[in-house]
This record gives sequence, C-alpha cells and structure tokens, in this order.
Amino acid sequence: MRRLWPALVLVALAVPAAGQDAEIMRPCRRADLIGFWRVVRFGFAAGATVDRGDPAYRTFQRYVFNANATMAYAASDAAPTAEEDRALLLGATRTTWALDPSGHLMRQRDGTARVERSECRVMTRGFRDPRSNVPVLAGDVLLTDQGEDERPITRRLLRKPRRDE
Repeated sequence: MRRLWPALVLVALAVPAAGQDAEIMRPCRRADLIGFWRVVRFGFAAGATVDRGDPAYRTFQRYVFNANATMAYAASDAAPTAEEDRALLLGATRTTWALDPSGHLMRQRDGTARVERSECRVMTRGFRDPRSNVPVLAGDVLLTDQGEDERPITRRLLRKPRRDE
C-alpha cells in the first residue's frame, strides 16, 4: 500500500488538470478552421529538438484553410502587407488538410507521402496566461505540431484577424 499511495496521489492531481483543459478548450471541428489565420503566439515545446533556422519558424506566420480541404501557409521575418495576405488567400495551394475524429489536424503536401500531424484545440473562453503578454481569446486555435514519435515540437496560437486589420 505504501508504494501505491504516491501513484494514487499523482493520478488524483492529474485528473483536475485534464478537467480544467476540457473547460477551456475542445477538439477542432472542420468549420472552426475555415478562413484566414495569423499566428499570435509561437513557441517550441520543452525538450523538442528543432532547427530554429527553419523558415517555417519565422516571426510572422499565416494560415489559410479553404473549404475545399486545401490550405496555404506562409512565414516571413517582416510583417506581411495587405497585398501579401490577399495573395496568400487567393493563391494556388499544394497542401490538403483534414481533421481526424479526435480533432487532430493532418496536412499533406502534393507529391509527398508524409502526413504532418498537429493536435488542434479551439479555446472556448479567454484567459490570461502569466507567461505571455498575448491574451488567449475564445475562438483562438492552439496547434501543437507533433513529430513522428507523436511528441510535441511547436505550439502556435492562431487567431482570425479582425476586419479592420
């Protein structure tokens, strides 16, 4: 019983955390993703080994998820112009996307066998994260990119821009 007690305490502590996550986020649905998104917060998961010079990790990142299951992604070191955003929205796409039943986003570029996978969660209410100046808003999407071993690599908080942006 003495050996079992620490394990029971750990399980008891873990259950409220999982319940709290369920209160503030839910798995993505297809309709959640359709549209234009900007990454408002980006970070590497603890312990992830990545090439931080990879162009995909540049400061200004944008996604377009189209209703026809195609998508576009762009990343740059400089803030994109309105014209660049329009070009991304209207440009040809070479990547398809889908959500599995658990809400994981799967992306595949034309001509490749590899399917990239991300945990996809929609924030159901806003909150302030003490580790960031960027508030989390209801409707934001949290994408956690996963490696082939299914361990987290990066986390991106996506937000649809307001009409006046």
